[in-house]
Amino acid sequence: MANTSELTMFDWRDEPTDCDADAITAALAPITADYDLAFGARRVQTATYLDTVDGRLGSRGLVLTHERGTDDNLALLSSEQVLTAVLPEQPHWPARIEQLHESPLRDALAAAMWIRAVGPIAHGRTVSRVVAVLNSDAKTVVRIHWTEVRIDGHDDTAVARLEIKPLLGYQHDANNVAEALRAAESFDVADRSFVDTLIGVTAEPTATPPPPPMTAETPAATAVATALHGFADAIAANVAGVVDDVDTEFLHDLRVAVRRTRSMLKLAGDVLPDGLKERVEPDFRLLGDLTTPTRDLDVYLLDLPTLGDHLLVGEPTDLVPFGEHLRRQRELELRKLVRVLRSKRFTDFLATWRESLDTVAGDAADEEAPTAGALASQRIMKTYKKVVRLAKAITPDSHHDDVHSLRKRCKELRYLLEVFGPVCEPEAHKATVKDLKKLQDLLGDFQDGEMQSAGLRVFATQMLESREATVAAPPAATLLAMGELSAHFARQQASARAALTDQLDRFLGSKARHRIKAMLP
Repeated sequence: MANTSELTMFDWRDEPTDCDADAITAALAPITADYDLAFGARRVQTATYLDTVDGRLGSRGLVLTHERGTDDNLALLSSEQVLTAVLPEQPHWPARIEQLHESPLRDALAAAMWIRAVGPIAHGRTVSRVVAVLNSDAKTVVRIHWTEVRIDGHDDTAVARLEIKPLLGYQHDANNVAEALRAAESFDVADRSFVDTLIGVTAEPTATPPPPPMTAETPAATAVATALHGFADAIAANVAGVVDDVDTEFLHDLRVAVRRTRSMLKLAGDVLPDGLKERVEPDFRLLGDLTTPTRDLDVYLLDLPTLGDHLLVGEPTDLVPFGEHLRRQRELELRKLVRVLRSKRFTDFLATWRESLDTVAGDAADEEAPTAGALASQRIMKTYKKVVRLAKAITPDSHHDDVHSLRKRCKELRYLLEVFGPVCEPEAHKATVKDLKKLQDLLGDFQDGEMQSAGLRVFATQMLESREATVAAPPAATLLAMGELSAHFARQQASARAALTDQLDRFLGSKARHRIKAMLP
């Protein structure tokens, strides 16, 4: 039997009730033999349901709505509480956390939203009602929150969700109610969040079915083309967010997709036909280079609120002119990037690239052509050996370029492991990725320390040499504070270098080598 203490949310699959008391009473007939019902006020509102593009709120069981009526309100519903905030002015979506009006609701959202922006995922008419479940003593023991939403443009569909909330000390009654509803034909235990259910109603049907899962026998060209197509889809999906500057993660995700594309072309692009690899490599290299300045500035700006914590002599306020300089530079670099992303040349290039990959993935394979399993074994082992060779040469005195080369090879190995994961032995694959990630984190700390330390010197020079009439020369306190930060990042680099040797030993040991061999098909 199901654990009824966990059955708290159900979907009503019959005709919508519009939260009419008689209709809800009929729907809850499975429990009215043992309990009486009392109804709260019926509430009707027009609401916009909000979430981040990656569903960070819904995945945490949070429902955020912008309710329009006499007052504009934001409402946040979670299993623990309901928070509302009256908005002093009409909000503009999408919005990052700092763009929302200060309130306890904003504070409660901050961790879940992170640096992402929330935007509309559905608009509709919401009708809700609280139903009190009373025992034989006429005491409320359970409250049922019944909510129905009709999504604009989907009038023939209503999403109806009810949540069971026991009063303190009456979990047994809540279990009885849940068990009765679970046994009823018109109720289903909710298997996804309310937000995911709304997205499912509004989602457009996909034009083409997803590709079949990769197996060891999948033709190598098909496997590589399918992976590259997934990266191209990720690039396309993030372009609008970068152009509109919704939040910084759109550019980060676009860059990751470009890096994965370039690595896969380098490591396995030779299985693609007709010189396809050679034709697109220059464009992806250019795109990667073009996105770098804006992303580097994003990293500084995201860290700016906490950079002052590293100052021993200076004050956090000394960094204000530095922040203003970063924002000016970012505006200039983003403008260059947006021009390219909006260009017909880029749009045509990406469309042609995806069409070419569709053709490769759909072509019949030559019986003598390599399989995904054979390609995975060959390329993963070849790249792993390169990583080992570079890692063995690293000493405390190695030049930083050698460390950066190792980091690049580790990234390439990680991308190969991600693409060919479906054909690898799961447990060994999981352990290999885990160890590799630890090594990458140390190498990343090393590079971040060096790049940020060097970057601060470049920014200081830019600020001193600025010829903009509206920009004042940086105060001495700002330059001194930036010098302190540069020293902090240099220490971070040294610390990462010291920790690197131990992790290299872990990744180079016989256990790791055996695991790699056991993992491959």
